[in-house]
Amino acid sequence: MDNAANIYPAIKSRKRPGLFRVSATLMEPVDSGLLQEAANATLVRVPSFAVRMRSGLFWHYFSHSDEQIRVQPDVINPCMGLTPEKDNGFQIRVRYHDRRIALEVFHSVSDGSGAMVFLKTLVAQYLRLRGVEVPATHGVLDCDEAPRPGEVADDFVAFAGQSPPKPRRTSRAYHVSGTPLPFDDIDITTGTLSVEAIKAESRRFGVSITEYLAGTFLHVLTEIQTGEAPFRLRPVRLQVPVDLRRFHPSETLRNFASYVGPTIDPSQGEHTFEEILSSVHHYMRYEVTAKHLRSRVAMNVRTERNPLLRALPLFVKNRAINIGYALSGPAIHTSTLSNLGMVQLPAAMMPHVETFDFILGPSRVAHVDCAVVGYSDKLKITFSRVIEEPVVERAFFTFLVRQGVPVKVEAHKEAGCPTV
Repeated sequence: MDNAANIYPAIKSRKRPGLFRVSATLMEPVDSGLLQEAANATLVRVPSFAVRMRSGLFWHYFSHSDEQIRVQPDVINPCMGLTPEKDNGFQIRVRYHDRRIALEVFHSVSDGSGAMVFLKTLVAQYLRLRGVEVPATHGVLDCDEAPRPGEVADDFVAFAGQSPPKPRRTSRAYHVSGTPLPFDDIDITTGTLSVEAIKAESRRFGVSITEYLAGTFLHVLTEIQTGEAPFRLRPVRLQVPVDLRRFHPSETLRNFASYVGPTIDPSQGEHTFEEILSSVHHYMRYEVTAKHLRSRVAMNVRTERNPLLRALPLFVKNRAINIGYALSGPAIHTSTLSNLGMVQLPAAMMPHVETFDFILGPSRVAHVDCAVVGYSDKLKITFSRVIEEPVVERAFFTFLVRQGVPVKVEAHKEAGCPTV
């Protein structure tokens, strides 16, 4: 496994299944038989996704599987834990419903960028079977080609180089409170807005779209906390993944991302939206650089290479990782904001694909997470929630509308989709 992948098997549980999801909605209903053929071909082309989890004496590891993945009808509670019975040992799922093709991925296999390449290749191969000529461009792989070595590379060590490790000493963060949903349930709410509208609003403040959305998220979370507990305020901190492929030449389809944590401390006094945006903007411009990200990755690499840690048997190592994760994982982040950016497709595919969606799996600590993806002229912002109260997404989308950005909001409890 790559450096980022090692943590997920150790912390995986019913509370933390560790899955995320990307999906494409086509213009016509999906033929499940052709989708099965396309999935078989795509797994041969992307062998790093055709794996099963194994447990050794010292580490978890992947072994290649020559089995065929079984495409499954979609459900209304996605990203629940993988099971050997339903998933045939694979660490991914391919699902379909009406016009939608969905890919769910255990985070040890890949990050959002790698998963999107797999999904685009899967959809392109499906369209080819429908008679559409789709070239292997814009991140679409040719299923008639052999896999390239760089696609399965672990590039974290090369990226870290000789950078000094960056220590992490971070305080606990605020978490939204609410009534827990049943363990096998998740509520998903998506807001769709115009890319041009959010671009114009971001440009008005001189920030990027990610910075604007992060500032909005921090703003509404800060206001929610102030309403809940005005006399015991904690820092409000986001976890914002950063694709390291922006800073290092890599074609890996495995994990290759780090993260940064823009923060607002309400105990310092009231912050206006403009002050929060300015803070996020300058923080992101300072932290999202090759030097700072290399130091973050170097810390992970040094930990993984620690001789004492490497010598521990797996059951002890799992316990140690769980303790470390409890202290420096979700405890120090209020929520996650993950932006995959704009999906680019070959021109031949675009008339056949209506939209893309991105969903983060359930988090029983943060309670609410946010995933963003754009395609064509639309930006999709999806909140996944494991509490009953929709206070966060309601406040978020209401704020955008008041700022002059129209939003179409819809919940994802679809008729025709059963639960797991």
